Amino acid sequence: MFKKFLQGLIFGSGFGIAFVTILIIGIYYIAPTIFRNEFKELEFTNPKEADGVTLQEDQVLKKRNYRFFKGKSTMEIPSGGGILAMTVLPTDKEAERPRTYQIWLTESELWQIRTNSDSPQIEKLPYPKSDPVEFIDKYMDDSIGAFSGISKMTVSMETLSELMHGGDTCRDDHLNGELILTKEGVVFVLPNLFEK
Repeated sequence: MFKKFLQGLIFGSGFGIAFVTILIIGIYYIAPTIFRNEFKELEFTNPKEADGVTLQEDQVLKKRNYRFFKGKSTMEIPSGGGILAMTVLPTDKEAERPRTYQIWLTESELWQIRTNSDSPQIEKLPYPKSDPVEFIDKYMDDSIGAFSGISKMTVSMETLSELMHGGDTCRDDHLNGELILTKEGVVFVLPNLFEK
């Protein structure tokens, strides 16, 4: 009887060691790959420097915890305007402002924008054949990874006109950055500086 107890104890110890080994491997090697939210580095094939950026010396500094909007908005391509989709990318601790990836969608054009400090870049993309509004989310998920925290807003024809004439827009109070219109008709947000 003692011999059977000893054999059971040895078997149980071996089983316990194997179980703990598998658990450790799962926690350290398998679980992180399942739960990790990876951002893909964006590839631009033919970027060009975006014109039209005007930085003001008295720009308000913002916290490192950056959000594009102070509130929420609804979605639909306005006639003569567009939709701007944005996400914040991982940014170096030394950076003065957040890195972003943005998409500008109008009734006939699609552009991607990348901001890195004070150097935004733009690139025209093929216009989607499917529903363009639904296309934005899928394209951004494919470009930078799921769970990237996409923010979207509509930009009206009136807002575009205000930007063309260099005036303040109705969006200024709701954005944590400056709305910019390039010579190509691309709209994007240049994020405010981080608070020091």
